[in-house]
Amino acid sequence: MLGHTDTVGATAANRELSLEWARSLAAYFRKRGLKVPVFYEGFGEQSLAVQTPDETAEVGNRRAEYIIAVEDPTLQQAPYPPRWRKL
Repeated sequence: MLGHTDTVGATAANRELSLEWARSLAAYFRKRGLKVPVFYEGFGEQSLAVQTPDETAEVGNRRAEYIIAVEDPTLQQAPYPPRWRKL
């Protein structure tokens, strides 16, 4: 699971928010019976889907991505190498 935010707020706070969002979504799937290992990461405002100026509330940037993979996924447009956390 990957979490993302828009550019409203501090960069560090958005990173933490996106990380918590991704963790919460992973826990949601786990509670509903998902048995495979689940990993998550948060990119905050550092991987925008819609390019905007700072402090722009763009709903298209507040999102989660679900990746199904047998091995650690390779991300083409990652702002930094993900540090996958296991739920």
